[in-house]
Amino acid sequence: MNTNYKNAFYAVSLILIFAISIGMAFAPTASAQIGIPQPEKTAGYISVAPALLGVDQKATVNLWVLPIPTDYLYGPADNGFYGITVTFVKPDGTTDSFKPVDGTGQYVAGEAESTGSLYFTYAPDEAGNWSVSFTMPAQNVTDYSGTVQYTACTSSTAYFTVQTSAVNAGLLDGYPWAQLPNSNVYWSYPINSNNREWSAISGDWLDMSFFSPPVYGATDRLWQPYGTGPDTAHIVWSIPLKAGGLTGGAYGSLSYSSALAQPSATIMDGMVFINIPNENDFECMDLTTGQVLYTAPGQITAGLHLPGNPYAQSILALPGETNVVLNSSYGSTTASYLFSAGGNVLEPGNTWNYYDPFTGALMMSIANVSVSSYMVVDGTNLAYAITYNGQLVGWNLGDAVVSNILTSLGAPSTAIGNWPAGITWTHTLPTPLITGTASLFGAMTILGISADGSTIVLKTPNQYWGYSTATGASVWNLTLNYPVAQNEETTLYGVSDFIVFDPTATTFHCYSELTGALLWTSPSFSSSPWATTWTIYLSETNDKNNLYLMFPDGTMAALSLATGQLVWHNTAIPSTEYTANAVPYVIGMVMVGGNIYAYAGYSIGYQINPIPRFAMMTCTNATTGDITWTLNGGVFPLAAADGYVLGLGIYDGKLYCIGKGPTSTTVTAPLTAVTSGTAMTIQGSVLDKSPASSSATLTAMFENGVPAISDAYMSVEMDYLHMQNSTLLNNPPQCIGVPVTLTAVSSTGTTINLGTVTSNYLGNYEFQWTPTTPGLYTIYATFAGTGSYFESSASTGVTVSSAPTASPTPTPVSIAGLATTSSVLTYIIIAVIVMVIAIAIATVLLLRRHP
Repeated sequence: MNTNYKNAFYAVSLILIFAISIGMAFAPTASAQIGIPQPEKTAGYISVAPALLGVDQKATVNLWVLPIPTDYLYGPADNGFYGITVTFVKPDGTTDSFKPVDGTGQYVAGEAESTGSLYFTYAPDEAGNWSVSFTMPAQNVTDYSGTVQYTACTSSTAYFTVQTSAVNAGLLDGYPWAQLPNSNVYWSYPINSNNREWSAISGDWLDMSFFSPPVYGATDRLWQPYGTGPDTAHIVWSIPLKAGGLTGGAYGSLSYSSALAQPSATIMDGMVFINIPNENDFECMDLTTGQVLYTAPGQITAGLHLPGNPYAQSILALPGETNVVLNSSYGSTTASYLFSAGGNVLEPGNTWNYYDPFTGALMMSIANVSVSSYMVVDGTNLAYAITYNGQLVGWNLGDAVVSNILTSLGAPSTAIGNWPAGITWTHTLPTPLITGTASLFGAMTILGISADGSTIVLKTPNQYWGYSTATGASVWNLTLNYPVAQNEETTLYGVSDFIVFDPTATTFHCYSELTGALLWTSPSFSSSPWATTWTIYLSETNDKNNLYLMFPDGTMAALSLATGQLVWHNTAIPSTEYTANAVPYVIGMVMVGGNIYAYAGYSIGYQINPIPRFAMMTCTNATTGDITWTLNGGVFPLAAADGYVLGLGIYDGKLYCIGKGPTSTTVTAPLTAVTSGTAMTIQGSVLDKSPASSSATLTAMFENGVPAISDAYMSVEMDYLHMQNSTLLNNPPQCIGVPVTLTAVSSTGTTINLGTVTSNYLGNYEFQWTPTTPGLYTIYATFAGTGSYFESSASTGVTVSSAPTASPTPTPVSIAGLATTSSVLTYIIIAVIVMVIAIAIATVLLLRRHP
């Protein structure tokens, strides 16, 4: 629908609703809907899909009641029918009865939507013929306009069959759309909604804050649970972000310091959002190309999803609440927003803003936010905060929005809200532990929220408190008998536990977020002196199985979350540039696809200048602890999503995107016909077409373009092309290229696998083929893709002609034969001579007789 028409539609709808509301205000209250005898008769219907499925596969059950629930004046009822009970009859005659919960998750068990419908999934546990029906009790719909009575009903019965083996069906496993794209296939946003299963590879990166993450979501502890990460150090694109690199001249070896401050990055919907340094603006870029899509005013704190469209939000609203209506959420069940706290955690400001990620437009502004610590819960309207006056508060966005200003077309402009209006409960915190300032050091702050969302954990130095997220009531408190610095503790996403480091014993302790109980203590790391100076911020992550830690001695370790025992402890990368005699890990890591991407180098929080050399990004296998690749240049990881890792170049101030890039493959063959049995040369190239390899500087270095290089040589190639490694600039590396498969297909359809050839360090390849059968052939060159590149292919044609027909070879004659032949010829010649003489004599005699 055209946007103007859509806006007009909403405007007309609002006007009609307003007009109806005025009519309702003057309507009489009655016990019977106009013209309809009471109670109104109801009828129930139910459906199961698919009608054939396997044991333990989930069928979708839809049920509905007619007529739909309305108020006295035929307006939509605030709530749907309630008390619905479904009964499944199994093949053995036993039954399974319960009140279903609507699939939207927005209603209590047995309550339908306001349309009188409800849907849910059900997994049958035995093979055979099944049936299902439901009952609904009599009930009334009452509001200011009056009361409408509805009779009880028993629905029709739906039948379905269950077999022992699984069934391929769209509602069961996505068939035939269930397959994920293989790793060498390029895909992009928006993802076609047919590909529901692609949720496994397309998670957002909401935020990465130096201190406690402001949004509780899947990536708040530096772990991206969805998709894969880059298998090599291949740089897809880079753009200047900050002044960085060597200042030069009179400043000697000093570097610009702005690149040493860690930025934050948010990835949502295939877009990257970066705050522009020293400006009150942010940029939106395409994740796969680095192209800037727009620039807008504001500074982004994190990404956030809010539940429901305006209609769904209106159903959720309690009496007296004002609905949350945001323009970009029309027609969706979940809406993405860019969240801004108006500052940072140390200076949060007093306004929360919500922006449309596709345009940068400000959609909602919440004023009078006065908190020293807060955490917003992704996927909900909820937040929890500690106010400056020492109150722990539970907060609801729906309550906070107090007005919606509408334009003449009916589309909402910026929604206005008041933060105190959204407070749903408060709890006074222990006053000796509250300083009343925004400082993270000394004041009580929020550590995290339990995986089940029931408990919020607060912290002060050496003390921890658990509070109910539903009421704010105190649940437990814990005081440790060993000193703990503010930056030596963390919560674990997806696991209702938190970790504390004992710097004296150099052990890690795991405590329950639900009870505060000690669960385990790790082995000591005192064997390495530099492993005793550990910081928690951005130096740990977990995947619900293990806790992954990195240390200033240049090592990483994995601890079992179940027992605290050591799973692996790897070795450091040696270096005489650092006092630990190894490249240290201090802060900076992200995890995705079973890989840990970390910044190895001096702490950027306390960076010295000149900057120590040889800082790098490392990729560590989370299962084994082995370092699989490195990337020089001091790239600090910021975010990971959709197969890419974003990082800031500490040495040059550039923003880097690491992952697979596009390629181009070419192939040529002789233009003139080649005689069968004669060798021909097939040649071509495979080039890196990533934006980072398409700059004029790089393309000028190579005749055809930047070559595609094998995974094994990718780190050194990137060091040469992008990091200005002087040793490599003076002596360019001659790396191995990539494999290309060549195939010939004749005009009759015969396929000949010619073989596989590897391109050289310039991207070129050559192959010799000797065809034996004449005809027209299509030559295909296929590059199947690698850990660094997506696939590409090309084709060309060649004609193979027949060899020329050879002349007959004369039969050799023997000497004897030659002699015999000569005698015969002699006799013939003599006979001819005699005949000629005889004719001459006869002619003369004849002439004499006749003068």
